[in-house]
Amino acid sequence: MKKRTIIILMSILVLLSIIVTSIYIGNDNKIAVLGYHAVLPKKENATNDSMIIDLEKFEEEIKLLKKMGYKSLTLKDLNCWKNKQCKKSHKSVLITFDDGYYNNYKYAFAILKKYNMNGVVFVVGKYVENGDNEQYFNMDTIEKIKKEYPNIEIASHTYDLHIRGEKTYEEVNNDIKKMDKVYKTRYLAYPFGAYNDDYVKALKDNNFKLAFTFGPDKNHRKIDIKDDNLKLPRLNISKKMPLWKFALRLLLPI
Repeated sequence: MKKRTIIILMSILVLLSIIVTSIYIGNDNKIAVLGYHAVLPKKENATNDSMIIDLEKFEEEIKLLKKMGYKSLTLKDLNCWKNKQCKKSHKSVLITFDDGYYNNYKYAFAILKKYNMNGVVFVVGKYVENGDNEQYFNMDTIEKIKKEYPNIEIASHTYDLHIRGEKTYEEVNNDIKKMDKVYKTRYLAYPFGAYNDDYVKALKDNNFKLAFTFGPDKNHRKIDIKDDNLKLPRLNISKKMPLWKFALRLLLPI
């Protein structure tokens, strides 16, 4: 009986070792890109909108990243790794925000700075031009971010294509030219995570380096080094995601 117990325990240890090794190897060619939107203190966040994260929850997640030993990448870091020109830390993550909500500047960036983490905000150019510092960034906000939070990058969420529906090559090409006059960047997040062949071709013809999707199913996973640079998935971090699930998504190679 004792011998049988030892054999069973050894078998379990071997199995666990195989699982841990598989997870480690599986994550070696993958990176989690975390997708956030708005961030508000819990007392100000009465809405049921799952895209508006409680500030307290956001800090828990960033603190956990730090505790688990994750390094937050810049867009340049990710692009370098994606093109197989650089190696990455085994525990690497890219932290992104969509739309350019003013509350990101007001609340979230201080948390990232506190834990020495980088972040990327994909802004809508038209919002930046018309921003009133109540809901979205304007150019004054962006200038403040450059001075106060050098760990934060600004990238494109298009100039004025934050609407649902198919986009033509001409629409995307013209939109890029408009966005270049507001803030020139060659990194983009598709509004609603939606793209088509014309969209991708317009980005490619304008020398975009990376473009990110968003949403459920195939777009809700880690980046694989083999993925198309202009069709990169992200993990949607919602208000309803418990901390244990957040940690599990970081560990699993999916």
